[in-house]
Amino acid sequence: MEKRDIGRSILAAMILLLFFGPAGAGTLKTGSLEKKICEISALRAKIMDKIDQAIEIRTRLEQRFGDLRDEIRTELIRFEIHSHQQALQNLRIRYNLSLIRVVRAYTNRLNERIDYFQTGNERLRFMVHQINDDIAIINTLKDMEIQDLINRIDRLLNEFIPETKKHIFDAADIHPVLIQSIWNEINVNSFEKNAMQTEQSYPG
Repeated sequence: MEKRDIGRSILAAMILLLFFGPAGAGTLKTGSLEKKICEISALRAKIMDKIDQAIEIRTRLEQRFGDLRDEIRTELIRFEIHSHQQALQNLRIRYNLSLIRVVRAYTNRLNERIDYFQTGNERLRFMVHQINDDIAIINTLKDMEIQDLINRIDRLLNEFIPETKKHIFDAADIHPVLIQSIWNEINVNSFEKNAMQTEQSYPG
C-alpha cells in the first residue's frame, strides 16, 4: 500500500514537471512574493493612518502650547516678572507652566512615534522594491534565497502589525519635561520678543 502511494506521488511530481517545468515553479514562487506585497501594502496603509492621526494630535497640542505660552508672556510683561521664583508666585503662570509641561511631554512622545512609523514605512517600501527586483529574476533564485526574503518580510510584518492595533502611544510612556526648562525657554523667548518690539518702536 505504501509503495503504491509513493508511486502515485512520484507520478504526480513527474506530471507537474512535464506540464509546468521551471516556469511553473517560478509562477508558484512569484505568487508567494506577490501575496507578501499585498500584505505590505495593507500594513503601509494602516501605518500612514497612524502617522496622520499623530500629526493631527500634535498640531492641536502645538496650538495649545502657543496659547498657554502667550498667556504667560502677557503675565510676565504685566507684572514685570523676570525670575523663575517670581513666576511661580503668579497662579496663572504656575498653572500654565504645569499644563505646558504635560503638553510638551505628549508632543515629544508623538514625535517619537511619528519617527518610528515613518521609518517603518520606509523599510516596508524598500522591501517592496526588493521583492519586485527578485520577481524579475525569479527563475534564477534558489528556494533558500526566496525563503530568506519571505522570513525577513514576516519579521517586519510581525513587528509593525501589532503596533498599528495599539493606541498611538501609552500614557505610561510619557516622561514629563522639567518646569525649569519650560520656564527658561519661554522666558528667554519672551525677552527676545520684547527686545525686537522695542527696536521696532524706536528705530535708529
